[in-house]
Amino acid sequence: MFQPKYIWLYFKMLLLSLLVAALTSCSDEEETDGYWDRVSVSFLRETVSGTTQNNRLKIEAPVRLSYKATLESEGDWCSFAPREKQLAKEGVAPDDLFVYFDMNKSGEARQVVVRVEFTDSKIFEARFTQEAYTAESAYNREWGEQPAKTDNPDYVYKTYFTELSKPEIRVRNYSICYDTKRHVSHWVAYPLHHIYVSPSVHRTDRWAYDPNNQMPVIPESQQQYIIESYKTGYVRGHQIASADRYNNTATNEMTFYATNMMPQDYDFNGGIWATLEGKVRANIVSDTLFVVTGTYFADGRTMRDRKGTVIAVPSHCWKVLLRTKSGTTRKAVRNCTADELQGIGFWFENKSYANTSAVLKEHAVSISEIEKRTGFRFFRELSDEVASKVKAQKNPSAWQIH
Repeated sequence: MFQPKYIWLYFKMLLLSLLVAALTSCSDEEETDGYWDRVSVSFLRETVSGTTQNNRLKIEAPVRLSYKATLESEGDWCSFAPREKQLAKEGVAPDDLFVYFDMNKSGEARQVVVRVEFTDSKIFEARFTQEAYTAESAYNREWGEQPAKTDNPDYVYKTYFTELSKPEIRVRNYSICYDTKRHVSHWVAYPLHHIYVSPSVHRTDRWAYDPNNQMPVIPESQQQYIIESYKTGYVRGHQIASADRYNNTATNEMTFYATNMMPQDYDFNGGIWATLEGKVRANIVSDTLFVVTGTYFADGRTMRDRKGTVIAVPSHCWKVLLRTKSGTTRKAVRNCTADELQGIGFWFENKSYANTSAVLKEHAVSISEIEKRTGFRFFRELSDEVASKVKAQKNPSAWQIH
């Protein structure tokens, strides 16, 4: 039994507890009150190609809200996990979820719906459509880096896919326009993002033919022999750099395929070209950076690999870059205005240079200029109006080249 002198303390503590409980209850109720008009659930892409295999769901909320997401699709072809069937997932918003699915090998488009139910029974829905398979679907994608296709019987267009670790997702590694006569790719196009370069591995140096475990097939007889170094003064130069793909071993190994190699001057490869590659990586942002690296053949120069195959030697090597200015728009480049984007190109002869920032700035050119020289059309996702403005830009300082 309480002693009389402590009764007042007991009642004071009781009142305080009741007051805290009441305030907490009101706070929980008010925390989400009025916020629902600022909650949204949407897919990064509302339509994907028949060969695309993942899509990102964005759950936006101004406060932390618990939710349960469920997948609904005809045929049960989607999952929240990359290697197992998972049709429901719980989490706390704001959040990003990946949805994984198979290539669509049928002639019909298909759709998936995600229902996101919050703890107080508020329900939001988002959906996307995967297009039917076509012969061109492996190339015609909503990828910011992809150049327009050029019809030429000697050209093979191919995309190498890979599975990343942390996050565990299947993504594109890079795409090529490979010349079976010159035995060199005219261009290699690829996205750059933190998830690709996270340094869980280092350079593998596993020089190899394209093993043709992905379609289309490029016969070994049409590839360079790059297992050993060239006999001549040229070195095996990467178009997509090894250091651009450090997420895991398998992803890095693909950068050592023969189809990614070009003969480069020794000092050029280890000098100004390597410096440029580092400057490109310094521009990785939360939004994806899109890069196309390529070759140009102006003088008919050739060399032979150690098996005697004649390989064309590029007279020039180049890069074109595209990214958002802020780096944090979370928008696809096709949905950006010209004011939100920045582009630039770099054009070098395949020879030795002084390795300085001044040299990099001197060789900065507009994307339009490289289009004129090569005949390729870059960043085809941009509208004509936006493209004309962005491709005319040539500002090295905007790319941290001072």
